[in-house]
Amino acid sequence: MSRRTAGALVAAAAALACLTPAPAGAASFAATAGCQEHQAFVDGSEAAVAARLPRHYTPVRDASSGRPLVFARGIRCREVTIDGRTAPATMASYGVVIESPDGRGCGSGVPVVGSVKGDFPPVCNWYVLSWMANDRRVVDWLRDGTPGFPAAYEPHLLFDLGAFDISRGGEPFRFQAPPFAMDEVARERPGDLSVRVGYWFDTPQGTVKIAGSTEDLTSGDASGTVRATHRSEMATLLGAPERPYVPGYSSFSAERWGHFAYRKQVLGPSQNTESFDGSCSFEGDVTFSPPAKNDSAALVYTYDSKGTCSGRLDGVSVSDAPVTMHQSGPAYGGCQRAMTTAPGQGTFTFADGRTIRYTLDFTTTGTEVAATFYGERAGWADAHATFATQRTPPDITVQCAGDGAPKVPMDVSLTTGSTLVSER
Repeated sequence: MSRRTAGALVAAAAALACLTPAPAGAASFAATAGCQEHQAFVDGSEAAVAARLPRHYTPVRDASSGRPLVFARGIRCREVTIDGRTAPATMASYGVVIESPDGRGCGSGVPVVGSVKGDFPPVCNWYVLSWMANDRRVVDWLRDGTPGFPAAYEPHLLFDLGAFDISRGGEPFRFQAPPFAMDEVARERPGDLSVRVGYWFDTPQGTVKIAGSTEDLTSGDASGTVRATHRSEMATLLGAPERPYVPGYSSFSAERWGHFAYRKQVLGPSQNTESFDGSCSFEGDVTFSPPAKNDSAALVYTYDSKGTCSGRLDGVSVSDAPVTMHQSGPAYGGCQRAMTTAPGQGTFTFADGRTIRYTLDFTTTGTEVAATFYGERAGWADAHATFATQRTPPDITVQCAGDGAPKVPMDVSLTTGSTLVSER
């Protein structure tokens, strides 16, 4: 089988997952599409940040002034899907830029090259002080099970992005929420990026991490000013009525993406969870609907496989424990390249019935697949898959060039970066 052909198959499989219904219970993720995001990084008040940021977090500091960095953000999405319901939404948030608490960050979606770290540059982890949305579904999702999360319904969010203005050297943008306003001129850079982010907030139920991921983000720079409403928390946080964007950090101020997933995880002890920490390998078949072809298309994939895991299951050591894997999800691609367009959903089921539920993202190039698995409640694992197996039929290339390949063998190996945890 051709390496390029096999890779296309993976992509197609991912697309199919979009049609798969979510499991019962609260949604573990929100999938977005067609979004514009503008974010400001500005200097904050030392005293105000210290009063609001728990001590176990470390603020990122402006190298020039030494002040802690504060962020303000506005996002407008054509589609936000939660529990199978889709609608447009506008969101706002602000808080403190922090050093990555778990080593994950902007570059975590990119294969490591040399000494590059996943949390570099340090602008993709934020301690949230407020998250506003003009869609009550978003607020309910953020607060479900964690009522202390600072999310609020706010119908009056202004997001105004103008066309490119030659005289101003960019696109004029204005965003307004009750506690702050952003005025800037933005300039987009061509090219798609794979980016990982984390929003953090401590609640009595545990630390909430909203883990964000995208495979098709386009970035850009901006110059502008954040203005705070008089006597608002934002004014206190800035220590001034207004602050200019900090040079350097403003290189990441203007962004848009085709698809972005927000996963809500709750980190901390719980008596009603099952967990696994270690490594696993699987062999199985991916089925595609419709069959995967050389031309890219929206697809849904299903992967059923058997394998073994070694490590710690609910804190007890296991070695070569038999496991079955089932996962499916949406993607866009074909027999050459592919990427997920919304999280796939899956399970590891051990012989005694214990089950770890997770979601996943992946990209494929040729026959090779790079994926990240996220525990329903907490944790993550890096995974590699290949369509170049000893079981792969020799006519896959012909299938892809013709009516499409409905089923292709795939092998998967994964290792946890932090313990995968899901509700029992």
